[in-house]
Amino acid sequence: MRSVRSALVVACAVVLAGCAGPAADAPQDASIEDFCAAKSWMVVEGTDRFFADGLPSDEELVPLVHDWAAELARVGTPDNMSADARAGFEKLVARLEDMEAGDVEDRSFNWQDGDWENDAETSFARYVANTCP
Repeated sequence: MRSVRSALVVACAVVLAGCAGPAADAPQDASIEDFCAAKSWMVVEGTDRFFADGLPSDEELVPLVHDWAAELARVGTPDNMSADARAGFEKLVARLEDMEAGDVEDRSFNWQDGDWENDAETSFARYVANTCP
């Protein structure tokens, strides 16, 4: 169950650090539907990749996290996202891309408990919680 927990923690993570990373050039005109699908991509793809064969190790989970970062950056954000929320999005993608196997537990974030680090993270988490099912 540890790996399921790790996968869900990372899937629901807002693991934020750094500024102006790889998502700085991500589109800013994504549809809300595409953005929310990209946000949930990790859970869907992780289920497809791993649960048929068993639970992933942290070492197996990290490439999935990197792929999720690439998907988020490819899709981008909707045009109604505030500048603060967009900054939080860019931090998320940068931190996901930098994640290594030893970071899985340390970089977790609980959307529901408001474990925010700064205004950009708060704004991004609120945008996601209020916009995506």
